[in-house]
Amino acid sequence: MTTSTSGLNADGGCAVDWSWLTGQRIASISSGLDFLTITFESGLVFKTKALLWQGKPFLAFDPYQAPAPDGDPAGPGARK
Repeated sequence: MTTSTSGLNADGGCAVDWSWLTGQRIASISSGLDFLTITFESGLVFKTKALLWQGKPFLAFDPYQAPAPDGDPAGPGARK
């Protein structure tokens, strides 16, 4: 649960709703020292990166929320 003023959960981290990934099937995964990329059978590509912000480590997600519908069942994050 997040606080309304900070966007952080009780542990001091961001609370993210990942439920939009339910039912996605993984087609492939690639990784490196500071990234993880998951490609789903739908064509959606989900990227995670390890970065620094204000000198502190954090994880960045792309997309960080459900892609908006654009008529394409895979959404705007899909490979074309």
